[in-house]
Amino acid sequence: MALLEVEELTMRFGGVKALDGLSFAVEEGQIVGLIGPNGAGKTTVFNLISRFYDPVGGRIRFRGEDLLRLKPHQVLERGIARTFQNLGLFPYMTVLENLLVGRHIHYKAGPWALALGLGRREERAFRAEAEGLLDRLGLGPLKGAVVAFLPYGTRKFIELARALMTRPKLLLLDEPVAGMNATETQMMGEFIKRVRDEYGLTVLLVEHDMSLVMGICERVIALNFGRKIAEGAPEEVQRDPAVIEAYLGEEVRVA
Repeated sequence: MALLEVEELTMRFGGVKALDGLSFAVEEGQIVGLIGPNGAGKTTVFNLISRFYDPVGGRIRFRGEDLLRLKPHQVLERGIARTFQNLGLFPYMTVLENLLVGRHIHYKAGPWALALGLGRREERAFRAEAEGLLDRLGLGPLKGAVVAFLPYGTRKFIELARALMTRPKLLLLDEPVAGMNATETQMMGEFIKRVRDEYGLTVLLVEHDMSLVMGICERVIALNFGRKIAEGAPEEVQRDPAVIEAYLGEEVRVA
């Protein structure tokens, strides 16, 4: 059984059909790219998986469970975390504090207990976990830095680290290298492969930068106007006539 299964997913915004009977599956342990021109429906897929939207039709299953029965926080509890095109960090909190926000779903002590000073042992354990994660990812020296004053590329890495603090099984990355230069893009690609291997994750990423897609993805799914137009190995999808036609007029960077 695939880790994530999307079947005949359909979504409309007014008279616009953002997704039109989309089906695909993601196997456990894979890094899968979701590509397509602007407006193809890629982020809509993520928003439906995250349960920010309700689809018009179709099904989404994660580890065999129907995600459409769940609320957004329950999806996170099941082990699906995501990053966003526009950074979702708290800019005037420190790097460490941002990571601890990602850990809140696992707190057993309630808010009142924490306010009264109870649950301190749990809080210390989570802080140690966050510091250990930052050290493993080479971000330890930044733990006390205020996020707003860090370079954009660094903040992208921090957002991914915060997603890891939720202990996900499936990581949804929405344009993880948008706004990055070539060196930062290469570093992010290595970073994604490293966390996949070290944490036993499955990754589904939306990305326009084909150098990243070709470099780290085992499979690629191409969309256009809400429909799947190609699926397979990166090299096959890149050469697919339907994909080439869909990208005419689009700026596509190829390694």
